[in-house]
Amino acid sequence: MLRGGRGAVAALRRAAGSRGAGGQGRGQALEPSLLRFLVCPLSKRPLRYDESTNELINEELGIAYPVIDGIPNMIPEAARTTRKKPPADAHYLITAKEDREED
Repeated sequence: MLRGGRGAVAALRRAAGSRGAGGQGRGQALEPSLLRFLVCPLSKRPLRYDESTNELINEELGIAYPVIDGIPNMIPEAARTTRKKPPADAHYLITAKEDREED
């Protein structure tokens, strides 16, 4: 998700123009100026860019969005989990959802 209007559009254009004809797939890095406009589509919180994995990380939710050809894929289904164990409150959320479905 983007926040910010014209500045975000300008940063996207710079990122697209900087790829050139030989884009390298996942190896193309995210344009750093984009980071200030991007937020997690689930939590609406800022993300951290991990250059080593070329992903945008949401530490709070424990998920990582891939960056492909310099473009972040922020579709929640495309994200991977970064935690081996779900957060402590995840069990409560799952249980509460199951309880509502039974009613």
